[in-house]
Amino acid sequence: MKIRDNSRIEQGVTWLTDWRVWTVIISSILGAIAKFIGGYFYGSKALFVDALTSLANLVALIATIYYYSKTHLPPDLDHHFGHHRLGFTGALVTVIAYSFVAGLVVADLLYTKTYSVEVHAPLLALIGLIFYSIAIYVSRRISEYFGPYSAFTISELLESITVIVASLLGYLYTYIVDYIGAIIIVSYLFYELQDTLRDLVKILSDVAPPMKLVEETRKTIEKHGVKVERIRLRLVREGFYQGDITISLPPDITIEEAHKITDIIERELKNKYNIDVAIHIEPYRTEK
Repeated sequence: MKIRDNSRIEQGVTWLTDWRVWTVIISSILGAIAKFIGGYFYGSKALFVDALTSLANLVALIATIYYYSKTHLPPDLDHHFGHHRLGFTGALVTVIAYSFVAGLVVADLLYTKTYSVEVHAPLLALIGLIFYSIAIYVSRRISEYFGPYSAFTISELLESITVIVASLLGYLYTYIVDYIGAIIIVSYLFYELQDTLRDLVKILSDVAPPMKLVEETRKTIEKHGVKVERIRLRLVREGFYQGDITISLPPDITIEEAHKITDIIERELKNKYNIDVAIHIEPYRTEK
């Protein structure tokens, strides 16, 4: 799953005033209702499994929106560098919710007995597919913090397609086809869990930016007549980096001049690459 960044945080847009967030909320709720009705009242085991994942999807959505709103907060005494990474707490809740549902589904499938599927099940699965398609399309354009949510919501689409086919064949032929569809859904759910966890480990492990960006940063600094001794950068969220840079200046430069140079460098790195850095100055060392 690729975490994207279309965040409007810098523009001061909160979720309460963002029509896209409300579109995702309403679409997800309607999609979950359609699936739950079809799975609970019309006999499809595949659709019932799909409905359980939809409930997890709603929990994930609430957590994602809540922590997404926290990323708008300015730096404070407890968060000197801002609240950017709080947004990924929603992703952690997403993983927990879907892991819980995956465990329930496996237990339910192990003890399933013979059942019958009614014709309304595939119709309601189709309705759920339509609503979740809207939710995915919109959520992927809000912020990278919605990335894990949208990835699992994509699984809702795949589940809906699987359920439509499985429940229809289960109605026409045998419930076994519908049961196999349920197994396919939970198998994909486990795959999506490990894929999302891998992405979270990457984004939360202070991974360095691409070497090309590091070299561009070095060139931007050195054009101001200073020597770069060390660059340390980390990825905070896609397209935003923090770190520290050590530079050396000739000994004849005054404190005022050094301060002016570092201010210019910091502003340029922020405006050009969205990098927040603290610059440490050392005396210029000539090579012997």
